Amino acid sequence: MLKRRGIGWTEDPTNVDRRFERPRLRISLAGRDGEARFKEAIAKAGQAAAERENLGQRAAALIGAFASQPAPGLIRLDRDFASGEDSEAAVYAFRILLAAVGGVTFLVDEARCRALFEHLRSGTLCATLSRTVVDARRTGGIFLHREARNLPAVPAAEQALWDGRRRITLSDRPSGLVIAPAGLGAAKRFTPEGDVPASLLRKAQAAEPALWRGGERLDLAGGDAAPPAMAIVPAVSPFTRFLPSFDLRPAAAVAALIGAPPLPPSPFRGHDRGGAWAKA
Repeated sequence: MLKRRGIGWTEDPTNVDRRFERPRLRISLAGRDGEARFKEAIAKAGQAAAERENLGQRAAALIGAFASQPAPGLIRLDRDFASGEDSEAAVYAFRILLAAVGGVTFLVDEARCRALFEHLRSGTLCATLSRTVVDARRTGGIFLHREARNLPAVPAAEQALWDGRRRITLSDRPSGLVIAPAGLGAAKRFTPEGDVPASLLRKAQAAEPALWRGGERLDLAGGDAAPPAMAIVPAVSPFTRFLPSFDLRPAAAVAALIGAPPLPPSPFRGHDRGGAWAKA
């Protein structure tokens, strides 16, 4: 196809390197029954993809039904989130929420997350996983907030992704400003809603970003008191760089939960099936 189009290419030396799985599979499928085995492998892959997308849809439904955000940086899960029958989807949704609250680019190990999830079913606990504090209470629900450790203090730039959780934009070139945690005093601006514990609200707000100069906090970075020249937008941290198609639904659910911008639409419709390259 490339020859017909007059397009050159570079041969990837790993294509014939048996140390890698892809060339090993290609070689193993080169026998007489290779075509039949290839069709079987593609069918299995299609089934796995459908199951994986279904898992994402179920996880998104659970996030939409049981998760809320009482204040920036604080996620609340109803107790029913941990007691439902679809534990597989609940664990996956829990992994995504932990990564989003903790500001990490990867989901927490499934086995560790499942073990913590099973403890949630049994009652109260307070634990930390994936830089996220999980505080499950008898009343009020299950609360998630960023732990007060390894929070960055970085020189302010015109655009920055702070702690993997907040996109901060300054209209002017900053001079001598630092973006760092707001500290415990930031929670004084927020009034607890309903039965949300004030202590959790303070801890969550303390981990939110603020602008500092010379050891003095200029203003809380975000909320009504944000300077006009500054914008702060939540980011769905595990999907800021890579978003598989089967995670579109749960990623959109988390974006809606934390007030992040809507996700861009997929650039493909069924990938390249039916496209010009497929017909060439």
